[in-house]
Amino acid sequence: MAENKKGKTSEFLCHNFPGIKQEPLEIRLLNHPLPYPDGWKAGEMHCHSEFSSDPVEFGAPLKLMQETADAVGLDFVLCTDHSYDFYYRRESFLEPMNAEENFAEYRSQAEALNAGHPNLPTLVPGEEVSCGNSQGENVHLLTFGHPQFLPGLGDGGRRGFKNHPDLTIAETLKRLNGTPSFAAHPKAKIGWLERKIFRRGEWREEDLESDSVRGLQFWNGNLGADYRDGKAFWIQQLLKGRRILPIAANDAHGDFNQNIGVKFPLISLYQGRSHLFGKVRTLVPSASKDTASLREAFLGEHCVCTDGPFVSLTRDGNGIHIDARSNGDFGALQTLQIYVGTTGDIAERLLKEWNFTDGSLNLNDLFPAPASSYVRAEVSTENGNRALSSALFLN
Repeated sequence: MAENKKGKTSEFLCHNFPGIKQEPLEIRLLNHPLPYPDGWKAGEMHCHSEFSSDPVEFGAPLKLMQETADAVGLDFVLCTDHSYDFYYRRESFLEPMNAEENFAEYRSQAEALNAGHPNLPTLVPGEEVSCGNSQGENVHLLTFGHPQFLPGLGDGGRRGFKNHPDLTIAETLKRLNGTPSFAAHPKAKIGWLERKIFRRGEWREEDLESDSVRGLQFWNGNLGADYRDGKAFWIQQLLKGRRILPIAANDAHGDFNQNIGVKFPLISLYQGRSHLFGKVRTLVPSASKDTASLREAFLGEHCVCTDGPFVSLTRDGNGIHIDARSNGDFGALQTLQIYVGTTGDIAERLLKEWNFTDGSLNLNDLFPAPASSYVRAEVSTENGNRALSSALFLN
């Protein structure tokens, strides 16, 4: 039930799907500005538009994604529609069409919306490419605004058991020619059915040997096992000297308030609030929100993953400057940890820790640069929100 300023009420039905109950919509109004410094841009890094349309998943119109991004305080949206869905008409998802033409239409729509609404968040038309890992399994690679369609029908489910990848990771990266790309949910749990029918697998260390993958999107809307194992995988790569970014996103398929998905094909559904558009986000330092500037930012070495607060480390002479921020909506700072790692070690160590009891919303501090390969920071607030920085490499 909703009421407008004139007192008129309207009743909305959220859904009529069988097997799951109707949950009320949630509306959150922030009382304070988002705690991001000037010069940083916030984006949704993994989401799907209506160009992702198949028997089990579908996204939202690009126009609605741009407007929602504005409402939740984003500067840009990386649209990552499935490579295998571009081969089919979105209004009739079993009817084949020319994938290159469909991809060109997708880019054209995004560019027209950007040109027509320059004050709204930038839509970056990318792709979630199904490609082959070192074991010949299908994994997903997120791409940041490349101009040409990248094929990937391997795990689309529309050609039966012909589920081998069309391109390997290396072949896909070669075609990207330096466009930033990110391993999607690298340590997601994959069920027996997905492995057998769709030949899906996970990202492995040997898949990153080219050093061309710019980041690991291990924060995928929630803090479950996928996050824990993916974060450990990221740290493992840092300790091997790979300057790879952490990426936070939501894999939202038109999920602006609650996400509903297929639990077991043709049998059951699930609902939750883990994969909501803009719930977690990635920030990069960029003077502009245009695609070219953002692309350049992701080729750099600084970003922040967050569901609320902010934390960043920068070099300051012989020291390290730390900038941590929250606001009244996310709550006062609670803990802040600085971790260090040395190339070749098997684990990081905790260098410094703050435990706040005075209601602080900000911390600006300087500490000596340690004798290590890199430093990174994590912060949490009293309301349970958190942020983590990319690794700042010192040599």
